[in-house]
Amino acid sequence: MSKPTLVIEKREFDNRGRTRGLGMKELLHFLHDSDLFDVSFHDEKIQAPKAQMGTILYYQDKKVYLDVWEYQTPTYTKKILGQNLDLIIKLQDKPIPIDLFHRFCRKKGIWQEISKEEREILRSKVTSWTFFASRMFQKFAGKEDEIGTLPVDHMGFFCGKLWKGRHKMKAHLDASGIEYTKSSQEVRSGRPLSDEEYINKMKTSKYGIVLAGRGSLFAQGKNRREIDYMMLKKPLLINYQPFYYDPLVNGEHYIKIDEKTDFENLDKLYNIDEIANNGYEWYKRNASPMGASESFLRIMNDKFGE
Repeated sequence: MSKPTLVIEKREFDNRGRTRGLGMKELLHFLHDSDLFDVSFHDEKIQAPKAQMGTILYYQDKKVYLDVWEYQTPTYTKKILGQNLDLIIKLQDKPIPIDLFHRFCRKKGIWQEISKEEREILRSKVTSWTFFASRMFQKFAGKEDEIGTLPVDHMGFFCGKLWKGRHKMKAHLDASGIEYTKSSQEVRSGRPLSDEEYINKMKTSKYGIVLAGRGSLFAQGKNRREIDYMMLKKPLLINYQPFYYDPLVNGEHYIKIDEKTDFENLDKLYNIDEIANNGYEWYKRNASPMGASESFLRIMNDKFGE
């Protein structure tokens, strides 16, 4: 049986930039290396704002746009209009009721050149997919057993930017005796922990604590620690509901937390070992190199009926 064809943008596949694309190169290589597709390359690009965060894929005769950015661009821009896209995969897509979607579009002046009905058709082509590991864990993708373990000696910790939306959770973590360290991982001078120190803190945590990123009206603002902690087989504690094509279920794959969560008693309310295992199985099915590729193929089959 012949493999489905997949045509990938060569420039993004070869991209060596450290921050450019935010996971795009990794995902394109997962697809390429999976041996699930008959792969070739093209040099097309949609010159939208934040164009480097989006790329065109041709699956069989379908034109698919992959958007890895955490804000509304490049998908929700004028440049997408008239591109005859069959599907738009926005990694940080979030579910929005259609009336609220139209309101957001009016507020931001998005897709006002087309009718309400045309906006709804275009919106119906947007779907989520998977997510990707942080810089520190990318080297372990497909080699998860090489990460190793350490004895647990603390409840958990969080290291990241102190955005306004995180202030209440920081106060609750502080009050619960859980470390919150401010950082800016995208620059070396903003990293209070070395990579080894960071990973060791994660390994010795009982829980993988994950707080929402900034996001936008049209994007969720996922946190790559979701994937990192799944790779570590840690039970996830997340203060938002991650939106994926294959759903992550609260109480099954992770535990949803807020400013009232009693961290000390979570293991009395949940089977945390089972949640950790379920999260790891979800990772293998959706975010590991082969899992992401198989998940992509499932989406293609679901959307295009092949």
